[in-house]
Amino acid sequence: MFYGWGSSSERWGLGDGNTLVFAYRYVSLMFIFRLAYKKQWFVVGDQRSADLELSRSELEQRYGQDLPGPGIWSQYGLLIAIGAFVAFAVVSSAL
Repeated sequence: MFYGWGSSSERWGLGDGNTLVFAYRYVSLMFIFRLAYKKQWFVVGDQRSADLELSRSELEQRYGQDLPGPGIWSQYGLLIAIGAFVAFAVVSSAL
């Protein structure tokens, strides 16, 4: 398949016994170049009533700056590839 879209999530354990969940929707090209959107962060614990949806800044205030997260490539790979293609086209047309 040449292109695709869908949703995915990643999970990391936090020091207080809770789990950090990053859920997002994406568009991909050849399953390599991905652009993530509609990003949501959740803190999930043993007590389901205590589950929270927080923004990234709220998470950093609550748990500190060294939180795990998805890589740049998995979030913006499609934009990076398009930018590299445009830069290559500009440089090659100038030569």
